[in-house]
Amino acid sequence: MTELASDILHWFKLNGRKNLPWQSTPPNIYHIWLSEIMLQQTQVITVIDYFNKFIICFPDLTALANAKEDEVMSNWAGLGYYSRARNLHKTAKIIASNHKGVFPKKYDEIVALPGIGPSTAGAILSLGSGLSTPILDGNVKRTLSRYHKVEGHYSLSKVMEELWRLAKHHTPQTKNAEYTQAIMDIGATICKPKNPLCGNCPIASHCGACLSKEQGIYPNKKPKKDKLPEKTITFLIFKNESHEVFLKKRPGRGIWGGLWSFVECDDNTEAIDLAIRQHNDSAKIIRRLSKFKHTFTHFNLWINPILVDSPGGLANYYDAGSLALGTPAPVKKILQAL
Repeated sequence: MTELASDILHWFKLNGRKNLPWQSTPPNIYHIWLSEIMLQQTQVITVIDYFNKFIICFPDLTALANAKEDEVMSNWAGLGYYSRARNLHKTAKIIASNHKGVFPKKYDEIVALPGIGPSTAGAILSLGSGLSTPILDGNVKRTLSRYHKVEGHYSLSKVMEELWRLAKHHTPQTKNAEYTQAIMDIGATICKPKNPLCGNCPIASHCGACLSKEQGIYPNKKPKKDKLPEKTITFLIFKNESHEVFLKKRPGRGIWGGLWSFVECDDNTEAIDLAIRQHNDSAKIIRRLSKFKHTFTHFNLWINPILVDSPGGLANYYDAGSLALGTPAPVKKILQAL
């Protein structure tokens, strides 16, 4: 066992997180898988409420596999990165049909499932079965980068190869589940991206970045990109006499795939008039709402919401106050303001 692993395990006994809702004895691999998918790109404090709500609706893998996609998306709405929810649902169906409803325990079978990469597969096997499988999530990348003063950014393949080598080197053959949880906890609560709490860190005395006072340099920052491109669209909010709003389901792929949204069109008079006529010849604009920006990873989206009176509208019109459909965050924001 390496010095890093030994120090982290000793720290974990007293300081590790052992009461998260997906932690149990014996481990529930369904809960672990669900939490690991939710924790991709999302912090623990945000995930907890979503996880608790999700397992009430889908208490086990069979319930998730048998659920309708809209039910899954509705319970995921707000967590973002919606392909995670679609892949979660697909994986549940695959396990139900190909593995008799039992979550597989072989690495190759797990990593072949939708939405599960090498690090997530490693975490599921380590935390769920106690197997010696390395992980390399964002927290572990940062911790190992500082500890070993790894040069270069994660976006470079040679850097990722080195980090995987180090992750495998430090992963112990015993107490693997504890080690996996411990190194994730260190990265999340101590070796933070900004202002790491080195005074509380059990591996600081051997950490290269800490010893050289270069915590701000490691991990190396990604080269700056040009300013994010911008796009502008119009949301047409059709409202009938009963104050219900029209929503349609978006395609399964792409932005907000599988969620329910307003009619969308280009942000120009001709496109807006055409979209309104195609929906309802009798519809008329009531007023324009405040334009706002929604930021994605790769671009900024400016949204121009327009409230439209749509007399006689019935099909796919819903009461905004009791909506049970999954909607994108900007749509939910508009609905709450109506």
